Amino acid sequence: MNKKFKFTNDRIRSLPANDKASSSTELEVTDTELTGLKCLSGKSGNKRFLLRYTFNGRKRSINLGRFPDIDVAAARKAVRSYRAMLAEGRDPKGEQEVQQQIPTVSEFFWHTFLPLQKKHKKTWKSDIERFKLHIEPLVGHLKYTDLKATHVQLIQLKLNEPTKDRPAYANATCNRVLAVLKTMGQFAVRFDIVPVNEAMKIKLLKEDNVRTRFLDAGEMKALIREALAYKRNPYIGAFIAMLALSGTRNSEMRLAKYEHLDIDERTLFIPRTKNGKSRVVYLSDLAISILTNLPKKPGNPYIFAGRKPGKPLTDCRVAYRQILLRAGIKDIENIVFHTLRHSVASNLVSAGFSLNDVQAQLAHQHYTSSMRYAKLTVERQRDTSEQLTDIVS
Repeated sequence: MNKKFKFTNDRIRSLPANDKASSSTELEVTDTELTGLKCLSGKSGNKRFLLRYTFNGRKRSINLGRFPDIDVAAARKAVRSYRAMLAEGRDPKGEQEVQQQIPTVSEFFWHTFLPLQKKHKKTWKSDIERFKLHIEPLVGHLKYTDLKATHVQLIQLKLNEPTKDRPAYANATCNRVLAVLKTMGQFAVRFDIVPVNEAMKIKLLKEDNVRTRFLDAGEMKALIREALAYKRNPYIGAFIAMLALSGTRNSEMRLAKYEHLDIDERTLFIPRTKNGKSRVVYLSDLAISILTNLPKKPGNPYIFAGRKPGKPLTDCRVAYRQILLRAGIKDIENIVFHTLRHSVASNLVSAGFSLNDVQAQLAHQHYTSSMRYAKLTVERQRDTSEQLTDIVS
């Protein structure tokens, strides 16, 4: 049998299967029209095209595809493309191997990005939800090197547009999703997977959802009074009262443990805050009284014990609404747990405390976070205006 001939689809189709008694796995024939193009026929009769070449003295081969999935014309086109690379001094097989090692967006998220986030970010579970719901369905299959700014822009546009099943997502929600891609891109650049973070080319949407509602001193007093009078669950009442007295974040107080409470020093140690650092909360007489009078559940390390053994409080929003209403506070739709932290800062400023005091009490990492409270209260602005008038009159 002649093993060298000009390939045609008919000749390849009629190529016999390799003899089952043969010591070689496949029968190999060579195209006389294009150097390096081979066709291999297995003992079962399956046929595939192959390119054989030499690069820097090393014999190499690239599988081109099965016949008839690709025909002779397609195989020759692929060979010409690879030979053009060889003419430029590039190794087609080497570049193919490098490309195969590049992870997809999904592979990079699950195997590299997420394990690192679990070590450094407390809210990594939110990243999982955003990725699975909004990012993976659209670009998860792409090689990370194929992810472009246009793909990121498309994700943002889809989030910000309504569909028949849902309204448009808020700008803040869109930005949190985009932030995942931006952070992933930073890691990908750091690990030399991509040269450029494509997500950084897309701007965040302007957010106009900053909550300006806060509770004044009178409302805070009423809230604390009703929280401590809440008999249905003393842990919930004490928890809400402590938020109003300390200005801590919800999770910081809710996850507080007895091992971190020092009654003699009148302090509560927070092992890790939102910015990844620890802090100490200094407790007032009322705060000490609340914590010492709270019954301790046997076997539960948390100060604000939940219903499940050994677990802290979980969702107490319904009780929070009831306490707000009992305190005579209106517009409760715009009041969340974080409003209490916001209110502590606002009332400190209104009482004449400096922004340095606010930064220390709320453990802001950056001074700019405290700056937003500088002109929040109407009373403070009126007082400033009156003092200015006294100066110039």
